[in-house]
Amino acid sequence: MSITAYRDTLFALWFILVVIKMSAFAIAGVDLQWQWSLMRLLPTAVGHFVGLKFHQKMLTRDAKTVRQWIGAGLLAIICVAVLG
Repeated sequence: MSITAYRDTLFALWFILVVIKMSAFAIAGVDLQWQWSLMRLLPTAVGHFVGLKFHQKMLTRDAKTVRQWIGAGLLAIICVAVLG
């Protein structure tokens, strides 16, 4: 599988799992709070497009550099979570 197809496959799998999860919540009668979900659409869309640009740039790099960037990003997220 090529690198570009790998990302698309993960996105499709994620989408299917979210649909199953949200359907289960709706069937169980969980309050889904649609108002908050609608408010998060714009920041989510911006993050998605920034991620697409970042992904395109990473495809032009060698594998070692990509792993270093991913590792730095994961480390930054962990630091924010631990300190926040």
